[in-house]
Amino acid sequence: MLSQLSDTGASDVVVGHALLTRCHIDEAPALMLGPVAVHPDRQRKGAGSAAIQAGLEHARRMGENHVVVVGDPKYYRRFGFTRASEFGIALAYEVPDDEVMAMTLDPLDPLQSGVVRFADGFGM
Repeated sequence: MLSQLSDTGASDVVVGHALLTRCHIDEAPALMLGPVAVHPDRQRKGAGSAAIQAGLEHARRMGENHVVVVGDPKYYRRFGFTRASEFGIALAYEVPDDEVMAMTLDPLDPLQSGVVRFADGFGM
C-alpha cells in the first residue's frame, strides 16, 4: 500500500510517499510503515505527515488493524504510535527499544505480543 502526496497544477509531481507493507506479529497480520520520503524542497512543510495520515486512514478503511514502524519516536508518536515493547512486541534483530513502535487502528482489536516477521522479500 503506497500513499503518495502530489502537487496539483500543470503537471502532477509526487512530493512524498509513505509505504505500508505486509508483516506479521507472530501469526497476526499487520503492516510495517516505511519508508516515508519527501522531496527535499518540500520537507518540514507537512507532506510527510499528510502521506502517513492518508496511508493509515486507507489501511483502516481496508480493514487493517495493526501497524509497526521503526524510527524516531518524537516524530511517530504524533500519529498514535507507542513503544512496541509495552505490548510485548519485538523485532528479530537488534534495534533500540524506543525506536520500535506500534499502534492499533481499531481500539476493539488490541495489539498482541509477538515477534514481527517481515515479508520474505525483505530478507529479515
